[in-house]
Amino acid sequence: MKLNLLPKSVAKNVQSKTVFLTMAGLLLATLLGSFLYARKVSGDLQSYIAEANAKQPLAEQVVATSASADKIIADAKTVLTNSALVKEIDVANGKYPRLYNTLRLYLPRFLRVRSLSAQSGGPAASVVTIQGYLKTFQQYSDVMIALLRFPGCSAVGRSGFGPVAPGDQGPFGYNPDAAARGPIPGYSAVTLTMAITSGPHANLQAPDVRATLSGAVSGAGGAAQGAPGTPPPGVGPASSVGGGLLGGRKMGR
Repeated sequence: MKLNLLPKSVAKNVQSKTVFLTMAGLLLATLLGSFLYARKVSGDLQSYIAEANAKQPLAEQVVATSASADKIIADAKTVLTNSALVKEIDVANGKYPRLYNTLRLYLPRFLRVRSLSAQSGGPAASVVTIQGYLKTFQQYSDVMIALLRFPGCSAVGRSGFGPVAPGDQGPFGYNPDAAARGPIPGYSAVTLTMAITSGPHANLQAPDVRATLSGAVSGAGGAAQGAPGTPPPGVGPASSVGGGLLGGRKMGR
């Protein structure tokens, strides 16, 4: 049996020294770790600074190339706009001839056409006006059915039919010196209106040249479409085919 003859104060002093030495060791380890980490960070920072300085000329070259490219694009904007505008005008130039050529195939043989005209009603609508001559009221009814078969035609309006009194021989036909000419004997002048709201002939708009070029100067891009129904971009030319032209053969039954 051992007897602890040391006073309690001695044990407490030993414990205090142990705690103090442990804390001092931890503090030194922390300071050493912080010093090593700071040294590593400083080295990495110097490495990054050296790398950034080495790449600085390349970055300046990229910025200069980008500025040069922006200048080239800005200088070429007018050329690109003119090129796109020419393409749009080329496409628009064929819209009215294609419409007239296609419509000619749907005109019944009993309709004698004096003139055709087309007008744009917007990007998805156009109106075709046909002035011609019919002989009977039955033809006046049948012509609507014939024209409704035209692709994209949603409605047909008609007006003007009134049979000519027997024995009335004119004047009729075409004479450039006499503007007011009547129908041929036994025929009545009529006006037919077609509303085309779908298909390839619904959009007759052409580019607005002035607005497009003004937009190129101000910075807006693309070819501006003409206002519907306003010449020259919105209204197509009337196609005069004379006073005695028969309709196409497709509907001639």
